[in-house]
Amino acid sequence: MDRVTAPPVRLQTEGTLATLTLQRGERANALTADMVDLMLSGVEAAQAAACTVLVIRSAERQFCGGFDLGLDTSDPTASAVLTLRFLRIGLLLERVMTSGMLTIAAVEGPAIGAGADLVAACDVRIGTERARFRFPGSAFGVVLGVSRLSQLVGPARAVQLGASGAVLDARAASASGLLTEVVADGRLEDAVRETVDAVHRSPGVLAALKEATQQRDPAGLGSLARSLARSPDLAGSLAHYTRGSLPGPARCQHDER
Repeated sequence: MDRVTAPPVRLQTEGTLATLTLQRGERANALTADMVDLMLSGVEAAQAAACTVLVIRSAERQFCGGFDLGLDTSDPTASAVLTLRFLRIGLLLERVMTSGMLTIAAVEGPAIGAGADLVAACDVRIGTERARFRFPGSAFGVVLGVSRLSQLVGPARAVQLGASGAVLDARAASASGLLTEVVADGRLEDAVRETVDAVHRSPGVLAALKEATQQRDPAGLGSLARSLARSPDLAGSLAHYTRGSLPGPARCQHDER
């Protein structure tokens, strides 16, 4: 595939299976505004096609480096733009969680920040032994995906992970409930296919199952909005975080390859 012209997100459907592939490997799949919009459109298109399973994966050996900070933070409108972008990511997480599809995250390599939140939003979360996770958003005042993380690992553990920004390797993620399965390198495709083949329910039934097990605000959009409201200088907070945490010119939330 031509990497120059390839879109950063690709949707493929095969019968009742839909696959969303992140393919912005040169930036560790850090999420731009366009990528989030493409993913939202992809989820809606998969639902419209009556797909029963949605797999979210990467074309590279890294899942997602989080929120891409490629924005001039000195622009007076930067904080407003960033606020909208975070809310759109929150909406994407909600769409993934409440869709009438079984959602599967296929994770290889790092999933950082919004990338880790995207994994947590999925119903089934399969990772290789190279998978690792980090939730640094609270370092710049943004509470994204914590509601769902709390459902998976428990409130105390979710607070600790958010407050410390600690890295979870695959085994720790499995033990805590963030990953549902850890597989050896080279076994990810087989494990995903086995999970897909085991699904024999309609989208309506799957949606009902998911609704019955979720909180009223599964993605924590209310908490996200409140955290953003408490951060009037979000651009300044992000600029400070980037200068203090990332080596070199990288401007995305990930700091691991």
